Amino acid sequence: MKKRIGYRRIPKLSKSSFTAGLQCLKRLYLESYHRDLAAPIDEAQQALFDAGALVGEMARQLYPGGILMDHDYLHIDEAVASTKALLGDTSLAAIYEAGFEFDDIRVRTDILARAKGGRFDLVEVKSGTGVKEEHIPDLAIQLYVLRGAGVRAGRTWLAHLNKDYVYPGGGYDLDQLFKVEDVSKRVQEYQAEIPPALRQMRLALREADAPDIEPGRQCSVPYDCPFFDFCHQDAPEYPVSELPRATERLLMRLKAAGIRDIREIAPGFSGLNPLQKRVRDCVVEGRAYIDPAVRAELQGLVYPVHFLDFETFSPAIPRYAGTRPYQAVPFQWSDHILGADGKLTHEEFLHDGKGDPREPLARSLLETLGAGGSIMVYSGFEEARIRELARDLPRFSKDLLALLEGRLVDLLPILQRHCYHPDFHGSFSLKAVLPALVPDLDYDDLAITDGQAASLAYEEIIYEGTTDDRREQLREELLRYCGRDTEAMVRLVETLLRR
Repeated sequence: MKKRIGYRRIPKLSKSSFTAGLQCLKRLYLESYHRDLAAPIDEAQQALFDAGALVGEMARQLYPGGILMDHDYLHIDEAVASTKALLGDTSLAAIYEAGFEFDDIRVRTDILARAKGGRFDLVEVKSGTGVKEEHIPDLAIQLYVLRGAGVRAGRTWLAHLNKDYVYPGGGYDLDQLFKVEDVSKRVQEYQAEIPPALRQMRLALREADAPDIEPGRQCSVPYDCPFFDFCHQDAPEYPVSELPRATERLLMRLKAAGIRDIREIAPGFSGLNPLQKRVRDCVVEGRAYIDPAVRAELQGLVYPVHFLDFETFSPAIPRYAGTRPYQAVPFQWSDHILGADGKLTHEEFLHDGKGDPREPLARSLLETLGAGGSIMVYSGFEEARIRELARDLPRFSKDLLALLEGRLVDLLPILQRHCYHPDFHGSFSLKAVLPALVPDLDYDDLAITDGQAASLAYEEIIYEGTTDDRREQLREELLRYCGRDTEAMVRLVETLLRR
């Protein structure tokens, strides 16, 4: 039986720790007492935080005439005291980052907007493009604290980016850039769930040890847990979660049968689809599977074969006229060209960072791809970007759409249908497939090793404060990375054709 701490006061909760506790009580416990076990914040996560901060700042302009409580999150007591002093100041239309405390829970509200009759509307700002189920508890705990602190709450709103907003250039139309949705009813209905949830969380925090909760879907839903690596350090080599497209029902059946490793699945275990059976057989037998039929699919390629890859970045706030929030803007392409005689050449494009990259990218792409030959890609990403370019660049639309008329060949579903290797570990990403099937080629020698890092590198290139030397370094790293992606596809096709 676990011993309760008893002799020390459990930490106060916040809206982030409350939502963490809803996701997993073990996460709440570790965040409260063992934050050193969390994975460090990487560049990609920091970029998301920075984007969220920018969106939050812009959303405040929807509620002008307010004041910002600029106390940082280490000084919540000062924010609470300052907020209390300002609530009665009717000259203020809003308070940004207001602080409140009730029932040993501290919250900071994005926007507290003065409404009629001495009430205040609660506005939460999210940098996404819609209302999600997990947003409701976030707002509900804030409303719970506000009411407990004596604030006369009005309506509850969630402000998020409008995915359909097309930036015309110049200033932003904030009423179009943002959607503000009334979620008062859903937030009010959630109030009844808060007291039992708080009791459960506080019972867990009084224990001497973290709750014994096995890793599962909650490790990544609705958010990636920062303690993922810590909780998975004793995971089997081939966990059943690596079964492609495994449903929650299948995973629960495997768990009920005491099966944690794919190698423990009996040959006749029911409920596996053909791909999952193939994965199970490859892992158990420790061998690769390559269906000879893959050669027939690839022998239909029309030469010269273009192996194409794009790199993009997706600013939350649209940067170029004619783009939308989070639109993937291509700034780079690589094309390895394989001739019928086996000769391999390479063409590439990387925008210089001055202005909108789409038109020069589209022009150079059309010149290189020409009018004939298969265009091999990996996933539907490139097709989607070409269609967007055709939509946004009318003068190139006809020629861009012509690229998609019988020329595009997606290598990803071909591999999914015909191949598996235990070293894929359930993933068919290029980064997982390449070293397994082509052992002498991987991404380990590169400074940039994934698309997210490529996006951040380009953001740094176009930043005014970046030095020329740093820009040149980033350009070289981006060219090497994007070129590796298309080289990888060439080598994979060569490997499969030899089978």
